[in-house]
Amino acid sequence: MSQVVLVTGANRGIGKGFVTYYLARLNTTVIATVRDASSEKAKELYTLKKGNGSRLIVVSLSADSAASAVEAASEIQTKHHIDHIDIVVANAGICNSWGLVLEVDESDLVTHFEVNTMGPLRLFKATAPLLQKARTPKFVYISTLLASIGEIGRIPSLTGAYGMSKAAGNYLVRKIHAENEHLIALSFDPGLVQTDMGGRAAESLGLDVAPVTVEETVRGITKQIDAADKSTTSGQFFNYNGDKVAW
Repeated sequence: MSQVVLVTGANRGIGKGFVTYYLARLNTTVIATVRDASSEKAKELYTLKKGNGSRLIVVSLSADSAASAVEAASEIQTKHHIDHIDIVVANAGICNSWGLVLEVDESDLVTHFEVNTMGPLRLFKATAPLLQKARTPKFVYISTLLASIGEIGRIPSLTGAYGMSKAAGNYLVRKIHAENEHLIALSFDPGLVQTDMGGRAAESLGLDVAPVTVEETVRGITKQIDAADKSTTSGQFFNYNGDKVAW
């Protein structure tokens, strides 16, 4: 049976890196979700190298819409005949509010929670029936070191809305782990990656470039996903190198 992997935020950055990696494997069906499946960036995904027996499905999904998640799940079943999902990578996220907590606008906070917290929740609810049909289902949340409450004060950060929304996403992962005996759930800090978002963060820290490549973080995270086990690693927060991160 072909392994089925769903990746959100798949048309750029880390998300595209996951699609590239999994699509190059043998006998793997990759479901890449993007805001607009008809966009040029989405169409570029079809040019990625495919392993023998692998195929790509591109589906529209907006993280800030509950209806969109339901529609995407329906489409992959009815149109593309997907009957299970082995791995869901909840990668889509935003970070576009900067400043001290005193300066955080409530509307920005709500927007970040809509995408970074509610988005993964909607995704999990929509894909849960398909995950339940997999032999060893895994739900993976791409978090951030800035979501670590234990690291507050140790690392410079002016991204309160982003950190708070991602910390809530980490809680979601821990609850999914606790409430679903059949399912492995993990949070990952991908590091400061060479993406649009990572580039802005690197610049704010006075760096010329983010230190981690997309390929490095994807390679490190996928290795851990492959080895993930319900009794030893599920329900925990790791960085891309495999080190535990404090909640």
